[in-house]
Amino acid sequence: MLYQKKLIKRFVTSFLGVAGVSTLISVPGLAQAGLSHNSSQSILAQNQPTTNTPSVNTTSTPGVMNSSPSESTTPVPNTPRTNSQSSLSALDKEFMTKAAQSDMTEIQTSKLALQKSQDKTVRAFAKEMIKDHTNSSNQLKQIAKNKGFTLPKTIGSDNQALLTKLKNTSGQNFNRAYMQGQIQAHTKTQAEYQKYIRQGQDPDLQAFANKISPIVGEHLQMAQRDVANL
Repeated sequence: MLYQKKLIKRFVTSFLGVAGVSTLISVPGLAQAGLSHNSSQSILAQNQPTTNTPSVNTTSTPGVMNSSPSESTTPVPNTPRTNSQSSLSALDKEFMTKAAQSDMTEIQTSKLALQKSQDKTVRAFAKEMIKDHTNSSNQLKQIAKNKGFTLPKTIGSDNQALLTKLKNTSGQNFNRAYMQGQIQAHTKTQAEYQKYIRQGQDPDLQAFANKISPIVGEHLQMAQRDVANL
C-alpha cells in the first residue's frame, strides 16, 4: 500500500513536472513569437522607403532665359517719323504758307482797326478777327512744328499793300477800306482753303482746312453784311 502511494505521488509529480516544463516551453515560445512579430514589423517599417514629394527647383538654370506671360522679350522697334518736312508736297507747303500769312494779315489789320476806328460795328468785327485768327494760327503753328516746316514771319507783299493803305487812311474812309479789305482777304483765303480740301493729301492739313474753312466763310459773310451798313 505504501508502495502504491509512492508510485501515485511519483506519477503525479512526474505529470506536473512535464506540464510545467511544457508550459514554460510554450509560453516563452509564444512571447518570443510575439516579439519576433513586433520586431519584424519594426524592421519592415525601418526598411520601408520614405516617399517625399519632390520640391520644385525655382532657381534659374544658368544659360536658360526665364520668361513670364507678362514680360515681353521682343524688342520694340523705333517708329520713324513720317510727318517730316521731306514728306510734304509743294501744295502742302504753299497752303501752310498762305494760311499763316492770311492769319497774320487779319490780326495786324484788325489791331490797326481797334487803334483807328471808333465805329462799334468795325471794332466788334476786328475783335472777332483777332480771336479767331489767333486760334487758327496757333493750330497751324503746332502742325508745322510737328512736320518740321518753318512758317513765314511776314504777311507777304500782296497783303502788305492792304496794311499800308489802311495805315494811310482815317475816319469813315478807314472803316470802309478796312471792311472792303476784309471781304477781299477772306475771299482769297477761302479759295486757298477750298483748293487744298480738293487737292491736298496730308491728313493733318486736310483736317485743319476742313475745320477752319467754315469759319473763314462766316467771316466773309460778316464782312459783306457790315460793309453794307457803313
